[in-house]
Amino acid sequence: MFKAGDPVIHPVRGAGVVVRVEERRWRGSKDMYYRIKLLGQRGTKLMVPIDAVEKIGLRRAIPLSELNQVWHVLRADPSALPDNHKKRYKLLDDKLRTGDVYQIAEVVRDMAWRQQREGRLNTMGKRKYKKGMQVLAGEIAAVQGVDLEDAEAQVRAKLMESLSSGKVM
Repeated sequence: MFKAGDPVIHPVRGAGVVVRVEERRWRGSKDMYYRIKLLGQRGTKLMVPIDAVEKIGLRRAIPLSELNQVWHVLRADPSALPDNHKKRYKLLDDKLRTGDVYQIAEVVRDMAWRQQREGRLNTMGKRKYKKGMQVLAGEIAAVQGVDLEDAEAQVRAKLMESLSSGKVM
């Protein structure tokens, strides 16, 4: 399914690049694994059994041709989030866990809007925003072949375009 050099997205750990496919022995059986170097996490490598790819949700990074759709999501009007903090954070967690780049972009956008509207985010809101930004910027970095910092700067620039447009939630 994947080969060395392919940019991939782990739904929990974020973006990485397949370094190689290798056979490993574990408890008497031989299995094939993807060795993945995670972006923005120096020296961190992840071993994913090939048989567990679908279950885990490991997927290819979006093609460069779909990047404009991500920018569109970031510039779109924010979604109304529940006032109840438990419902709000469950909704955000569910979106982050999908590993879907568009839902993650929605989380980042909605939390940026919330921060602008309220002046700041609480601790849990900051965590959701930071996690979403990490995964989103990682995917963009993998797609474009740029540094994580450059990708994050691009995301922030797109958010600023939307936040400064004077749209109202």
